[in-house]
Amino acid sequence: MLLKPEKEEREKYTEEEYEDILNEIYGDVEICGISFESARALKKLDPIAFDCGFADYQEYETVYICPICGEEWEDEDEAMYCCQEEEEDE
Repeated sequence: MLLKPEKEEREKYTEEEYEDILNEIYGDVEICGISFESARALKKLDPIAFDCGFADYQEYETVYICPICGEEWEDEDEAMYCCQEEEEDE
């Protein structure tokens, strides 16, 4: 009998990656003659809008973890057979 791999849903992007995207798209913003990164300004001035934007941007990915060695795989079968072999019927 084979052990089933553990299934885990993970966030695909970090908050820092989202900030980089905002900064790349919108560049710097100027407030009273002072320049700020757009992500930093949004995060400080309207944290709810920042969090909602990040949630909308976020994607999730599924990983399967080998029950023996803990190696991560994108495919469930690959994780299951990573360290195990199916017994043949005799």
